[in-house]
Amino acid sequence: MERIHVFTSSNANSGFSNPPASVTLDEVEPDMKLPVFFTCILIVLAMAGCATPKKDSPEAKPKPEAAAKKVPISWPSWLKFPKKTPPPPSATPIDWAGVIRLVNEDDRFVLIQAQGVKGVIAGEKYLCIRDSAETGVLRMTALKNPPFLIADILSGDPRAGDRVYLPSPTVVGPIQPPPP
Repeated sequence: MERIHVFTSSNANSGFSNPPASVTLDEVEPDMKLPVFFTCILIVLAMAGCATPKKDSPEAKPKPEAAAKKVPISWPSWLKFPKKTPPPPSATPIDWAGVIRLVNEDDRFVLIQAQGVKGVIAGEKYLCIRDSAETGVLRMTALKNPPFLIADILSGDPRAGDRVYLPSPTVVGPIQPPPP
């Protein structure tokens, strides 16, 4: 059994003539065991803290690569902050050129009732849409008789009632109609 040396007031006044009293841990009162234990733990931690290198020593200085790489903090799931999501992109409305009123399959052209003749570009490729599906590709001609336009069928199977729009302009200027 290990003995603990305890200085009491009686042997402190004696002037070192008497040796300090020593007791075993079993002889210490039960309500004093816990404070003695914590005091020992504090002393051990203080000694360990003094043994660690100081921050301004060369061994403890962080390397430049380590300083540049920051490790993200792992937060508990209940403490995570909501991420700010950017607003969804705004959709630009489709500029409809018109609606197909007549389809001539033999000569491969369509008659379009236009919503506005000024925005139509001759020589440009237009798309036909029916029930959210592309049904054909048209090339607009310079022949106009407001509110009707004529377009050649390049591909697909357009039908009367299909809507026509210009996806993105590629022709720089309008094509002149052939001389009569």
